Amino acid sequence: MRSFFDSPIFSQIEDVVEEIALKINSSDVIQILTPADLEGVLSLIQLESSLLDASRNYRRKILPQKKYVSGDGYSLPDLEGLKIVINPFMESNSNLSISDDVIEIGPISVEFNTETSNNHHQGAIDTVAICACIASTISPNGTRVRKVRPLAIAGNWLRQGVEINYDPVYSLLRDHLNEEGTIDVRPITETNEIAGDMLPELSSRMLKKLKQRWPEMSYEERSSALSELILPILRNDKISTMRIEELIWHRMLIPGCNMDIASQLKIAEDNWPSDDEKARLHASMIADKLIVDGFL
Repeated sequence: MRSFFDSPIFSQIEDVVEEIALKINSSDVIQILTPADLEGVLSLIQLESSLLDASRNYRRKILPQKKYVSGDGYSLPDLEGLKIVINPFMESNSNLSISDDVIEIGPISVEFNTETSNNHHQGAIDTVAICACIASTISPNGTRVRKVRPLAIAGNWLRQGVEINYDPVYSLLRDHLNEEGTIDVRPITETNEIAGDMLPELSSRMLKKLKQRWPEMSYEERSSALSELILPILRNDKISTMRIEELIWHRMLIPGCNMDIASQLKIAEDNWPSDDEKARLHASMIADKLIVDGFL
């Protein structure tokens, strides 16, 4: 695995990530608290995987879903030791909140330049990616950390940033994971299983025919065929151009898994319980499954 800090989106948070990792490594009792939402679970499993790989004891606490929490945020239970509170839905800040016994992990606003562009970029790193960065610092060669690393991209996919024309943080993180071999980026025609309702107006009959012809087509023929495939979808103003492009040209696959990450997330969201007690139990079960399997 390449270090996340090699990427310009993470290099500026290297100091705070290393401070958090040091604080976790020096704590006798570690409590991880996260909401019973998909975003919270995806963040949680990154940290838990690193602690399991490092043979560290910890305790998991599933908090109510976002929709059951008032505007003042969570009222934290009285727990001993270091409390790591994951808050995927808070407004992005310039840094993370760290005190003697509480670390609050929320989205971080970043500004950066890239080697391939002179433009100045702005965006936000979500809690899943931040937790993945912390996890790789705690246990850089851990088996479980490697297994859940492909899902580091999941939080930024779920955030509203992909609903705009361009999310530089998402794009750079996707390329980072692809270049290191953690994920495999393929067009929709090379994806075996997809969630069927993610692209309104997509012709399943046309897609099926295109998949059959795909191996014999030239690069120019493929580009032309995909452009024709998405024409009806582009007329729908409820889905952003960037999301369409990602779902057509950049499906993210976990090696050994037939269904792409975006489809897994869509199905997981659709099946998530609305009742809070059921959601908490479901969240814990999904976390256990992800740590073992590495996919939803």
